[in-house]
Amino acid sequence: MAKSVDCRIVDMPDGRFAVIAVMASGKVFRRKALPTLEAAEDAVECLREVMAACGAPVVAEVSARLGERIGVRAGQAAGGGGA
Repeated sequence: MAKSVDCRIVDMPDGRFAVIAVMASGKVFRRKALPTLEAAEDAVECLREVMAACGAPVVAEVSARLGERIGVRAGQAAGGGGA
């Protein structure tokens, strides 16, 4: 059974956004310099679609600067609805 991927959208100090994904193995992937929150959310949605095809749900969290949590979106495996 595939394990979930934890994914965080981070608001960077320069006003851009980054997406950080942590695999179950602990390996970290980053996508930096996304110009808008919408672009970051699109990157997470793309990751969610790819991982759903593998049977691994993506759990996404939006973080404020300095790592404060401001909201959570739970990803679903293929066939599930988003929250």
